Amino acid sequence: EQKGDRDQILPLTRNVLQLFSYLEESAQIKIDIRRYPWRRVLHNGENGEGLIFGIYKTPARLKSFHFSEPVYSDKVWLLSRCEDNLQFNSIQDLKGKKIGIVQGSSAGEEFDSQVNVIFKAEYNTSSLAGRFLKLYQKRMDAFLLYEPRTNLKELQKELNQLYASEIDEYKKKKNDIFCILPRPVSVIDAYFAISLQADKTQLNKIDKVLLQAKKSGDLDRLFAK
Repeated sequence: EQKGDRDQILPLTRNVLQLFSYLEESAQIKIDIRRYPWRRVLHNGENGEGLIFGIYKTPARLKSFHFSEPVYSDKVWLLSRCEDNLQFNSIQDLKGKKIGIVQGSSAGEEFDSQVNVIFKAEYNTSSLAGRFLKLYQKRMDAFLLYEPRTNLKELQKELNQLYASEIDEYKKKKNDIFCILPRPVSVIDAYFAISLQADKTQLNKIDKVLLQAKKSGDLDRLFAK
């Protein structure tokens, strides 16, 4: 789950809803959507409580889960205050910085290995509005934003309209307060996953559809922006 400025759970994206409808029709399954904070998602999944959607592979997770075929590629962006002119070309550029991370999440092996080594982690909850507030208050230098879209200009405009709308500086000048750094931290495949102890029947049905959808181009079309 992701939470907005009034602590409401933000809706799933149109692309994800389209994917679920496509899978239900093609695999002849019924998807019951349940949304939780990420650490609880992992805990429930490990205990065999259904499929996890949007999970990345890590060495540790491979010991707990069966993974589907790749569903889509997520880009992990750094979102910072525009006034700071933060530059990012490699992990070394984050030396000494405080970076917002949702507990239990991953941003790729290289990034994960440097948490509290090169940079300090500021652990956040599922409240996206809370992360923007922390960033504006300079309680961290940047935070991770998981987003498959590549039109950063449009995305940045959208995020500022949503999360800078009550800031006086933004109201007066309409200049962006928050900036997405142009180079992603990583590009990671996202999957469905299920506990190693669980019945793989549903996962196998999903895999068959994903392979066909990739071959036909339907999968790319579902996630087209």
